[in-house]
Amino acid sequence: MDTQFLIDNSPLIAAAVISGGLLLFPAVRGGGQRVAPMQASMMINRSRAQILDIRTDAEQTAQGRLPDAKRIAVVDIKDKAPGVFKDKALPVLVMCQNGQRSAAAASVLRSLGYTEVYVVEGGVAAWAEAGMPVTGKSAKSA
Repeated sequence: MDTQFLIDNSPLIAAAVISGGLLLFPAVRGGGQRVAPMQASMMINRSRAQILDIRTDAEQTAQGRLPDAKRIAVVDIKDKAPGVFKDKALPVLVMCQNGQRSAAAASVLRSLGYTEVYVVEGGVAAWAEAGMPVTGKSAKSA
């Protein structure tokens, strides 16, 4: 390849490499696929998907609880998830308050051999905003 061509087109080449890297970033960082709250609800109904709530007790008290969700603190997932989610072939939907911490928890689940791990986009806040069930203190304010 002609070096002058590379020099003349270096901004375009750099843009292509950077955009490719940005497209691959979600796959490289791990954590599972992302699904919207409505998709998650359908997965619960159709595929027996399980919900993992990684929020703190304080967050649950303030924002309400998710029916049928299992709560495991992020730091305890590696030790406790196998006892709570026994069937590793069933989908697991991971939720935190706003979707920021779930990818780390999903990565741990994947490393434990769970085959279908999904991060619910927007977390419990988006779940409640979409009209999905939340019980407890703030279900009305969510």
